[in-house]
Amino acid sequence: MKNTANFQLETRLKKHRDFWGSKLTPAENETMERHIEFLRESGALDKVLRKGDQAPEFNLKNQNGEIISSSELLKQSPLVVSFYRGSWCPYCVEEIKALNLFYPEIRENGGDLVVLSPQSFSRTEKQAEELHLKYNLLVDDDSKTGKAFGLVYEFPQYLKDLYLERFNNNIQEINEGSAWELPIPARFVIGQDGKILDVMADPDYRFRPEPSATLTLIKNLAKS
Repeated sequence: MKNTANFQLETRLKKHRDFWGSKLTPAENETMERHIEFLRESGALDKVLRKGDQAPEFNLKNQNGEIISSSELLKQSPLVVSFYRGSWCPYCVEEIKALNLFYPEIRENGGDLVVLSPQSFSRTEKQAEELHLKYNLLVDDDSKTGKAFGLVYEFPQYLKDLYLERFNNNIQEINEGSAWELPIPARFVIGQDGKILDVMADPDYRFRPEPSATLTLIKNLAKS
C-alpha cells in the first residue's frame, strides 16, 4: 500500500487550475466563472441532501457490468459515496486517482467507497481499466441517483456552446443521456442506518475535498 501521509489532492488540482486559467481566453474564463457563480447564487446547494437526511438507495452497474446495491454495502460498513463529472474532466481524474490511493485505508478502517458519474458504461469501463481502480466505479444512468441526492443541474446555452466549441465535449452524448446535465461534485459519508453523516459539495468543480478528510471521518466512526 502506498503511503498517503503527506498526500494533498489540492496540490494536483492547483496545477490544473493554473494550466487552464492560462490556456483559456479571458472571455472563456469569464464564462466558466459566470456559471459557477450562478450555481452559488441560485441556491443550487440548498437542494443538496444534508447531514442527518436519509440517503437514497441505489442499484447501479459498475465497471464490470455487475449491479451494486447501496443497501447491501451498508449492511457491511459505512459507505462513502462520491460524485464526479466524467473521465473528460481533468479535476475529476485527479480526484478518482486520489481516492484509489486511499481506498485500501478506507477498507482497513471499516468503510467502503463507491464513485458515481453519469458517463456511459463504455467510458466507465475504460477509465476503470486504465486507472486500475480498486473500488466500484458506477454508472449513474441519466443522473437519476445524482438527482435523488440533489446534485444535478442543466447546462445553459452559453455553457453548452463553450463546451462544444472549445473543448469538443458534447455532454449529452458522453453520458448517453436525455439532457445536458451534470452533478455538482460531492462526497457523502453514509452510516449503516442509511443516514448521511457528512456532506462535502462545491459548485466550483476545480476544488475537491481531500481524501484524507474522508479517511479521518471513517477512522472516527470505527472508534465510536
